[in-house]
Amino acid sequence: MGVMVARRAAVLAVLLAVAGCTASAPGHMVPSASSPVPASGGLTSSSGPGGGRPASGAPVGGGTLGEAGCHPASPLTASSIGVGEQVEGTGHGAQLWGLLMFRHFGPARVGDQEKIVWRMTGSGPLTLTAVSPGGVRHRPVWGPEAHGGSNWNKPGQEWGAGYVFTAPGCWDLHADRGSAYADVWIRVIKR
Repeated sequence: MGVMVARRAAVLAVLLAVAGCTASAPGHMVPSASSPVPASGGLTSSSGPGGGRPASGAPVGGGTLGEAGCHPASPLTASSIGVGEQVEGTGHGAQLWGLLMFRHFGPARVGDQEKIVWRMTGSGPLTLTAVSPGGVRHRPVWGPEAHGGSNWNKPGQEWGAGYVFTAPGCWDLHADRGSAYADVWIRVIKR
């Protein structure tokens, strides 16, 4: 019983720390391959049957799961395979999950090459873009590279990608597949 309380307290502490991201510029837009997507929120989680919000992914302080500007940031949870943390995206017409395969503990760091394994539902090729706190769009330094499969049990096809973040703050990791799109907002810290 004491272990469960300690584990829940640790998860809550991580969620509260992640919720401290800084806001990006008001009116910031993230275009998708087919149409503009406002990064001001308004999208809801697409996970689970019927597109509902999972009990484990309830946002801290209310609002939409993984809202723009990191208010709140996309919540991190322990991965189901015991390696890295996982993050659920906020999607429109698709589900998106990221497995953070960082070589260090904690949030992504400026200047480090950070690997993320993505799972996304939908059809067509995957296009990835990282939008900095200042609104500058970056492509991954490598990927997306299709994976034949893994033991990470999340919906959709799987790819790997590498990112090098150039500034601290709240980053929007945007994914497109055909007319479907999704976003993950993560906090990046100085090294």
